[in-house]
Amino acid sequence: MRFFVIGLLAFIAGPAFADQSCKDQVDAAFAKLRDAKAFRLETTITNADGSLKMKADYVLPDRMHQIVEVSNQPMPMEMIVIGKRAWSNQQGVWAELPQSFADTVANQIKETVAQPPKIGTDYKCAGDKDFEGKTYAVYQGTLAMPLAADAKDKGPRVSAMSVPNQQSVYIDKTTGLPARNIVTPVTDPTKRLFDGTFTVMPNLTIEPPAVTAN
Repeated sequence: MRFFVIGLLAFIAGPAFADQSCKDQVDAAFAKLRDAKAFRLETTITNADGSLKMKADYVLPDRMHQIVEVSNQPMPMEMIVIGKRAWSNQQGVWAELPQSFADTVANQIKETVAQPPKIGTDYKCAGDKDFEGKTYAVYQGTLAMPLAADAKDKGPRVSAMSVPNQQSVYIDKTTGLPARNIVTPVTDPTKRLFDGTFTVMPNLTIEPPAVTAN
């Protein structure tokens, strides 16, 4: 069973379009989200192999409840992490995971969610935009995606070394919190490869599951 820990930004943008003031505004929005302590990240990831939907609840600094649905898998994958302990739900039965795995996931939560990213992401300010019935402040960066090894066999090659995707972060103008994080190909901005929605949940709690005794 494979689990995913997706950080608040999830993708690291390249240095193109760097603007320190825009970067600072995005960093401030995600710092405000971390300060809220309890929030949900709902994500859809789509690629050539299918789609993945993930709902991850976080209560910082070290609690997570994650449910992952993969298009070609009959059952969702579910995991709870509290501190240095982790449990998985296998077909309705909760069991504690090995300590080595729990340590790895706990460190990922700490480094990619609870703490600011160690690698800075650069953005340009894209201005205010209407999106799904609401106006947001939008910030954009580029994400370089390597060409597939067999790209030359599928048609004319792109002259650049990589095919870029565009990352768009939508920040709520009223709350100053991040609302959406969307990645699309530069050549097809309507095709969402990654779509993440953030929701602050003040009353959210995450507790250890009831484990069935062997």
